[in-house]
Amino acid sequence: MPFKGMIGVAIFFLLITNLYGERRPAKTSILIVRIGHIENGFIERLRLDLERIFQRPVEIGRTLPEPDYAYHHKRNQYLSTAILTHLLKEKETEIYERTLGIVDHDLYVPQLNFVFGQATQRVAIISLARLKQEFYGLPKNQDLFYKRTLTESVHELGHTYGLSHCPHPNCVMYFSNSILDTDRKGSEFCPKCQSLIKRITI
Repeated sequence: MPFKGMIGVAIFFLLITNLYGERRPAKTSILIVRIGHIENGFIERLRLDLERIFQRPVEIGRTLPEPDYAYHHKRNQYLSTAILTHLLKEKETEIYERTLGIVDHDLYVPQLNFVFGQATQRVAIISLARLKQEFYGLPKNQDLFYKRTLTESVHELGHTYGLSHCPHPNCVMYFSNSILDTDRKGSEFCPKCQSLIKRITI
């Protein structure tokens, strides 16, 4: 192909990329999506910790509007599966390996009174509502709130990579029936789950 023709092709693809705003992050990237208002500094701290734990780039996407479409008036809660479905349809999430949605509303699924989070094969969501001490009528504790948020984020992302619930009560993949379970287990994988996640994410 003549040199001028090659330049023309390059310019064409550059224009197309700019026109559609196409981004091509590494296939191994994780995207964090805020749904409604959540503090920037809080999310940035979470981003850095998730990069360390999962050993892959983590990016923060654009903030989505409040999930009014998922609200159940009688329960005064939000249907987590509806929010997951909405996230899956977002074009921004398509080019990332995994997506973690974060919402500051109480979540539920029909079979349970509440859930701290939920995950599919590629997309997960966590709720901040029950991770706050204020939810239980106790004084605010920002450090504990962040620790719980990291724990539930790692847990739900672990599910997206194929990890099941772990019987070890100190493993992050242990099922949290209450906030006491979340506080006891923390954000670390047990040796078995750590081995599995390394094998899966390499």
